[in-house]
Amino acid sequence: MADQGVAEGDRHGHGGGAVPDPRTLPPWSAPEPQQLPDWRADLINYTSSVTGMQMLAQAINAGKATMIPRVPTAGTTYSAGAIGSQLLARLEVQRLEQARLYYATADMVSLSLAAAATPPTEPVRENRLPADQGFMLFESPIGGYSINLSEAMSGTGFTVPGPDLSLTSPIVAVSWSTWTPDSARVDGRPGSVEWLNQDAHGDLRRLDPATRGVWMTFYAASGTPYDLLPPDLVASVGPDGTEVTAGLLATTPGTGPISWDNEVVLAYGVPFGEAAPDSTMRWAQIVYTAWQLMAQQGNAQFTELETVPRPRHGQKRDRRANIPDDSAVRIVNVHTRHRPPRAAAEQDAQASTGRREPQWTCRWPVRPYRRYTCLSPRTHEAGDCEHEDRIVPGHIKGPADKPLRLSDTVNLWNHQP
Repeated sequence: MADQGVAEGDRHGHGGGAVPDPRTLPPWSAPEPQQLPDWRADLINYTSSVTGMQMLAQAINAGKATMIPRVPTAGTTYSAGAIGSQLLARLEVQRLEQARLYYATADMVSLSLAAAATPPTEPVRENRLPADQGFMLFESPIGGYSINLSEAMSGTGFTVPGPDLSLTSPIVAVSWSTWTPDSARVDGRPGSVEWLNQDAHGDLRRLDPATRGVWMTFYAASGTPYDLLPPDLVASVGPDGTEVTAGLLATTPGTGPISWDNEVVLAYGVPFGEAAPDSTMRWAQIVYTAWQLMAQQGNAQFTELETVPRPRHGQKRDRRANIPDDSAVRIVNVHTRHRPPRAAAEQDAQASTGRREPQWTCRWPVRPYRRYTCLSPRTHEAGDCEHEDRIVPGHIKGPADKPLRLSDTVNLWNHQP
């Protein structure tokens, strides 16, 4: 995270695959909002399982993790994925257990992407978090990244038959919590763990123990690209000519509903800056923009929340799993006065693959933009004031601070007025 100054990485933990036509791949299919608490429970079980920690350890040892714990008392380094995965898994389980649940609709994802086309102007602010600990699932991916199968097989001795194709892993969820000097200790003992940040180039540096910020973990659609291919399709050929089918490379049963992908820590008070495409910083900017939209109220209100309570039988399951009683799902949608017409949303959906960030050109013909607003105009000249982002609705004509209003209404004139 060169601009953020704390943690950044784009070293994703997924394989690659080849398909006849990537456009025909099945899109990401989000669950219904009321299913989110059960997804959270299944994700907790998988994260704390032996299989889940083994997969996380493999990612750490392969250099695909951004936040890497080191336990000096164990005499280990960042390459010891077994210890690192246990600590990361323990902290992620604790965070998921305490998380407030959010479900961002497709329109909300589209609005966040449109507004995040330019980076947030304000430095990272703690009061933007909708909850100290949260988990948000996106009805449409907020982004993704493609892995070329030939590049993935480079140096292994295996070759890929057929055309040189790629497949995209969609980013579909994020968990977060506040990061403080006390956030990541082992058994509460100060100095018992150090955290290293690995950037996109593989360089390591120690995270300042005094850092305060927000820690985000991004999740991708579960499984590997091979799961989407016909089982008998030859995916690679070994040095001795042995053919390996997609069925042999597909994910074994027992994976979670979604898969850990990468993490980032945003330090409070540090500006964002430009982010590389398909990077953790890019996704973090989109999530932070969604939080900004959720925080605006009054005439500038962009979103509305609908709360779906947890059924009684689900509450019992949560209590057995040590999950607090608050398992209600908060559906985040675009406010009715800004919501795009259904025809525009459907046109955008048809232009999207469902495995990358969706199109939003029809829903937001002129995208929303940021205005860096002074909160204390009387003290502005003296420099004793504070500023924050205010996101202004997109528009076609008229004053820039008026909301975009589109209508499906057709007025029929069948006689002379």
